[in-house]
Amino acid sequence: MTEEEKQTNNAHFKHALSLYAASKGYQLTPFADRIINRCLNACGGNCPCDVSRGFCPCGEHEKEIAEMGHCHCNLFKKPE
Repeated sequence: MTEEEKQTNNAHFKHALSLYAASKGYQLTPFADRIINRCLNACGGNCPCDVSRGFCPCGEHEKEIAEMGHCHCNLFKKPE
């Protein structure tokens, strides 16, 4: 995959995650670009904090946001 294709994939995934976050009342954190890059390019689309959790967003993120104000990998957060 070329660098341009990676950037395009990252942009599409970020857009999809932004829409998802908005639908849940969350926000992407300032670290989103770095986390998305890791998620797609190093983790194959799986949760960047624990690939055993499955695809991002994993099933644990809602509980973590409720408890800590953000998910474990710091991709999503409660609005300020």
